[in-house]
Amino acid sequence: MVRQGIATEACRLLTELSEKADPSIQELYLEEADHTLSDPKGSFGKESLRENQSVSIRVQVSWLRCRFFPMLSATAILASMNSEILNQARVYVSSMLNGKLPPWAVYHNLAHTEEIVEAAEEIAEGSKLSKADHETVLLAAWFHDVGYTEVVEGHEEKSVEIATQFLQSKNYQKSDQVAGCIRATKIPQTPRSMLEQVLCDADMVHLGKKRFFDRGDLLRMEIELRTGKPFSDREWHQKNLEFASTGSFFTEYARKEWSPRRRKNLVALQESVRELASVRDDEATKLNAKKDKAAAKTEKEKKPERGIETMFRVVPKNHLDLSALADQKASILISTSSIILSIIFGLLVTKMDSHPYITFPTVILALVCLTTMIFAILATRPNVTSGTFTREDVAQRKTNLLFFGNFHSSSLDDFDWGMRQMMNDADYLYGSMIKDLYFLGKVLGVKYKYLRIAYTIFMWGLIASVIAFGIAIFTAQAPVPVQ
Repeated sequence: MVRQGIATEACRLLTELSEKADPSIQELYLEEADHTLSDPKGSFGKESLRENQSVSIRVQVSWLRCRFFPMLSATAILASMNSEILNQARVYVSSMLNGKLPPWAVYHNLAHTEEIVEAAEEIAEGSKLSKADHETVLLAAWFHDVGYTEVVEGHEEKSVEIATQFLQSKNYQKSDQVAGCIRATKIPQTPRSMLEQVLCDADMVHLGKKRFFDRGDLLRMEIELRTGKPFSDREWHQKNLEFASTGSFFTEYARKEWSPRRRKNLVALQESVRELASVRDDEATKLNAKKDKAAAKTEKEKKPERGIETMFRVVPKNHLDLSALADQKASILISTSSIILSIIFGLLVTKMDSHPYITFPTVILALVCLTTMIFAILATRPNVTSGTFTREDVAQRKTNLLFFGNFHSSSLDDFDWGMRQMMNDADYLYGSMIKDLYFLGKVLGVKYKYLRIAYTIFMWGLIASVIAFGIAIFTAQAPVPVQ
């Protein structure tokens, strides 16, 4: 009957709106009104109406509220639709809760606030509050938990502070009543006026709903995430029972509508506590032993096997790539120096008799190229060791069988035996891999040291040679013609 009354009132509203609307969308209003009467549980407002900018935004919001909260009365819908301060508060609080709540706030969030606003609106309508009181209690409902964005303990006072600042900035005259309603929700609740009773009952509405246990699970999760201390099922159910069994709803409407379901929830909660309390002590001991074992296993230091394998696969590859790059750079220097030396001996040396002034620059250039080639060759010169080992060396972990220079002259039987010994000893295996990485780094260090020297000599030598050639050419005397 309540939904049918809502549908009738909504139909009347839609009909009135159609008379004021643009002729092009009047038919849509009337069609929606007809649909509302035939299906009171259906949605309000067509997609084309929402897209038409000539329709008031507040009217569209009211239709959506009718769709998601069908138990609201038509008077409450009209009150919300005509209150600009409520719409501004909704936007402001939604923005704060969506943007500033900590990650652990899975219960005291925007969804919880909207649930309390819905309940407060229902109680206010059922209690026949005036339009002004209706507005005041809904404002308090929107702001009652916004303090969680900054603090947990004493969040009510922080909510009052935020609400007061907002309402005073909007020149709202009843900010003191809003503050009183918010303060009344502090546990234990102490409402002193009808408005405070309405908000207190709305804040505890989940006690009289079927979703009582679902909301309790969210609250439990929030407390555990925030404190880092999990509850056992028995502890949580006992704590929940103590909280839910103290006090009752304050308003006549809440007692009438939700007390029956509250009593059922309390009975179900009491049965859960009894079932958990009936668990035998030896089963609880076993459970605690399993938990301790699991905790010890978790705390036990483990080697990141996959990470180690990845490291020993990637790092040697990077070393070898750097070694190949050094060899390539040395090869470039050797080739370039060889070409310059070929030019010197094939062209410049033959000109020294007729052009003696180029002798000194030519010698400098030749020495630069020769020195560069020497250091480049040193950077790429291999160093091979004896390539033998003894089984005693393997037993004492003195040899690294992962480097070819330590086994290339040994027999296959000795190498096979040594490798199997190393594979059966994780410390020996990882130690050999670490040594292999170390000596690869040492070789790279020598390569790049010689390579840097070669490039430095080549760079500065070329500069000096060019300068010498320039000076020799510009200071040379012209040859005297023979008489």
